[in-house]
Amino acid sequence: MKKLFVLLVPMLFLLAACASKYPQEEVDRFAKCLTENKVVMYGTFWCPKCAKQKKMFGTSFQYIQYIECDPRGENEQSELCIEKKVEKYPDWEFIDESRMVGILSFEELSEKSGCPAPVKEE
Repeated sequence: MKKLFVLLVPMLFLLAACASKYPQEEVDRFAKCLTENKVVMYGTFWCPKCAKQKKMFGTSFQYIQYIECDPRGENEQSELCIEKKVEKYPDWEFIDESRMVGILSFEELSEKSGCPAPVKEE
Protein backbone atom coordinates (compact mmCIF):
# COMPACT_ATOMS: atom_id res chain seq x y z
CA MET A 1 0.00 0.00 0.00
CA LYS A 2 2.84 2.37 0.87
CA LYS A 3 4.43 1.80 -2.57
CA LEU A 4 1.16 2.58 -4.26
CA PHE A 5 0.86 5.83 -2.29
CA VAL A 6 4.44 6.80 -3.21
CA LEU A 7 3.60 6.28 -6.88
CA LEU A 8 0.20 7.95 -6.84
CA VAL A 9 1.15 11.21 -5.11
CA PRO A 10 3.62 12.36 -7.81
CA MET A 11 1.12 11.32 -10.49
CA LEU A 12 -1.57 13.49 -8.90
CA PHE A 13 0.77 16.48 -8.83
CA LEU A 14 1.65 15.88 -12.48
CA LEU A 15 -2.02 15.66 -13.45
CA ALA A 16 -2.83 18.81 -11.50
CA ALA A 17 -0.02 20.68 -13.25
CA CYS A 18 -1.21 19.49 -16.65
CA ALA A 19 -4.83 20.34 -15.85
CA SER A 20 -3.96 23.96 -15.18
CA LYS A 21 -2.03 24.52 -18.42
CA TYR A 22 -2.96 27.44 -20.61
CA PRO A 23 -2.36 27.28 -24.36
CA GLN A 24 0.68 29.43 -25.18
CA GLU A 25 -1.18 31.28 -27.94
CA GLU A 26 -3.90 32.27 -25.45
CA VAL A 27 -1.36 33.61 -22.95
CA ASP A 28 0.48 35.47 -25.74
CA ARG A 29 -2.80 37.07 -26.85
CA PHE A 30 -3.63 38.03 -23.27
CA ALA A 31 -0.20 39.54 -22.57
CA LYS A 32 -0.34 41.56 -25.81
CA CYS A 33 -3.83 42.79 -24.95
CA LEU A 34 -2.67 43.92 -21.50
CA THR A 35 0.07 46.02 -23.09
CA GLU A 36 -2.31 47.39 -25.74
CA ASN A 37 -4.64 48.40 -22.87
CA LYS A 38 -1.79 50.28 -21.12
CA VAL A 39 -1.37 47.80 -18.24
CA VAL A 40 2.08 48.09 -16.64
CA MET A 41 3.84 45.86 -14.13
CA TYR A 42 6.42 47.46 -11.84
CA GLY A 43 8.86 45.11 -10.15
CA THR A 44 12.44 44.23 -9.36
CA PHE A 45 14.75 41.48 -10.54
CA TRP A 46 15.17 40.15 -6.98
CA CYS A 47 11.49 40.09 -5.98
CA PRO A 48 10.19 36.51 -5.42
CA LYS A 49 6.57 37.50 -6.03
CA CYS A 50 7.58 39.18 -9.29
CA ALA A 51 9.31 35.95 -10.31
CA LYS A 52 6.11 33.99 -9.61
CA GLN A 53 4.05 36.50 -11.58
CA LYS A 54 6.49 36.30 -14.51
CA LYS A 55 6.41 32.49 -14.35
CA MET A 56 2.60 32.56 -14.73
CA PHE A 57 3.09 34.21 -18.13
CA GLY A 58 6.06 32.07 -19.13
CA THR A 59 7.54 33.17 -22.45
CA SER A 60 4.56 35.48 -22.96
CA PHE A 61 5.99 37.82 -20.33
CA GLN A 62 8.07 39.36 -23.13
CA TYR A 63 4.86 41.10 -24.25
CA ILE A 64 4.13 42.64 -20.85
CA GLN A 65 5.04 46.28 -20.28
CA TYR A 66 7.47 45.74 -17.39
CA ILE A 67 9.27 48.48 -15.48
CA GLU A 68 12.38 47.50 -13.48
CA CYS A 69 12.46 49.56 -10.29
CA ASP A 70 15.85 48.56 -8.87
CA PRO A 71 18.67 50.83 -10.08
CA ARG A 72 20.90 47.74 -10.27
CA GLY A 73 18.52 45.97 -12.65
CA GLU A 74 18.65 45.70 -16.40
CA ASN A 75 16.90 48.59 -18.21
CA GLU A 76 16.07 50.11 -14.83
CA GLN A 77 13.64 52.99 -14.54
CA SER A 78 13.97 53.63 -10.82
CA GLU A 79 13.19 57.35 -11.18
CA LEU A 80 9.83 56.51 -12.75
CA CYS A 81 9.11 54.08 -9.89
CA ILE A 82 9.90 56.82 -7.38
CA GLU A 83 7.71 59.27 -9.28
CA LYS A 84 4.86 56.71 -9.32
CA LYS A 85 5.41 55.96 -5.60
CA VAL A 86 5.91 52.24 -6.21
CA GLU A 87 6.76 50.71 -2.83
CA LYS A 88 5.75 47.02 -3.08
CA TYR A 89 6.10 44.51 -5.88
CA PRO A 90 4.66 43.46 -8.18
CA ASP A 91 2.65 46.64 -8.60
CA TRP A 92 0.21 46.64 -11.51
CA GLU A 93 -1.04 49.93 -12.97
CA PHE A 94 -4.10 50.12 -15.22
CA ILE A 95 -5.26 52.61 -17.83
CA ASP A 96 -7.48 54.40 -15.29
CA GLU A 97 -4.32 54.87 -13.15
CA SER A 98 -5.68 52.52 -10.48
CA ARG A 99 -3.17 50.07 -9.03
CA MET A 100 -3.13 46.61 -7.50
CA VAL A 101 -0.19 45.15 -5.60
CA GLY A 102 0.66 41.46 -5.44
CA ILE A 103 0.51 38.41 -7.65
CA LEU A 104 -2.65 38.79 -9.73
CA SER A 105 -4.45 35.91 -11.40
CA PHE A 106 -5.27 36.06 -15.09
CA GLU A 107 -8.90 36.54 -14.05
CA GLU A 108 -8.07 39.55 -11.86
CA LEU A 109 -5.97 41.11 -14.62
CA SER A 110 -8.77 40.43 -17.08
CA GLU A 111 -11.37 42.10 -14.87
CA LYS A 112 -9.26 45.24 -14.41
CA SER A 113 -8.02 45.50 -18.01
CA GLY A 114 -10.96 44.35 -20.10
CA CYS A 115 -8.76 41.75 -21.82
CA PRO A 116 -10.25 38.26 -22.13
CA ALA A 117 -8.40 35.87 -19.80
CA PRO A 118 -6.77 32.79 -21.29
CA VAL A 119 -8.86 29.62 -21.11
CA LYS A 120 -7.26 26.50 -19.62
CA GLU A 121 -6.76 23.43 -21.75
CA GLU A 122 -8.78 20.43 -20.67
